[in-house]
Amino acid sequence: MRLSFGRLLKIFWHSLFIQTSWSFPSMQSMGFLSDLVAGVGEDKKSEILKTQRGLFNTHPYMVSYIVGATVRAYDEGRASAEEIGKFLAVAQTSFASAGDLLFWRTLRPALLLLAVILGIHFGIVGPITFLVIYNIFHLFHRIKGINDGYNLGWDVIYLLKDRRFKMVREIFEAAGAVLSGLLFSLAAFGVSYLLVIPLTALFMIMLVRRYSAVLIIISVLLLVLIIGMV
Repeated sequence: MRLSFGRLLKIFWHSLFIQTSWSFPSMQSMGFLSDLVAGVGEDKKSEILKTQRGLFNTHPYMVSYIVGATVRAYDEGRASAEEIGKFLAVAQTSFASAGDLLFWRTLRPALLLLAVILGIHFGIVGPITFLVIYNIFHLFHRIKGINDGYNLGWDVIYLLKDRRFKMVREIFEAAGAVLSGLLFSLAAFGVSYLLVIPLTALFMIMLVRRYSAVLIIISVLLLVLIIGMV
């Protein structure tokens, strides 16, 4: 089975608003329901509205993988509401964890460091670079996730072992460490650029030991202040 271009666009468009109706009792369930209804035929909408009532919460950029797989399940009509519910319970947790690690803990901190470094020398180029690169990655997963979810069905969960996640994460972890070291050398006038080497090693160790992105960024800011006062 293939997903038509028109339905792909409708699912993608609705996925951009999945958090607009976020609430503590149901979290993203209303947004997810809206996205799901947009992707199925008229004959399936009433069934979805009756059965999809539970709490739903996952990473907003990764929801497309889940929506694509769920739309296929309703199109085929072979899965029961209970089976779909079990898939959603597993998928939302798995993709939430993968999305948090890829975007919040790896991609965003590394690109923020790049934006600061570029901003020091080129002004507005820094934030523009951040927005362009970040949105390329997040839109890729929103769009590709719909197709992959629909084509693979419930097997889409196994994509989390794919190189597209692991390789990108490893690249930006290393880039973040290098950029952290470079930022110190640029921020402290009169300090040798050779500091990039030991500072990069320091932040590589922090990344390998899985320190949180918040702790790493705070460490960056504190060291910049200390070096700047020397």
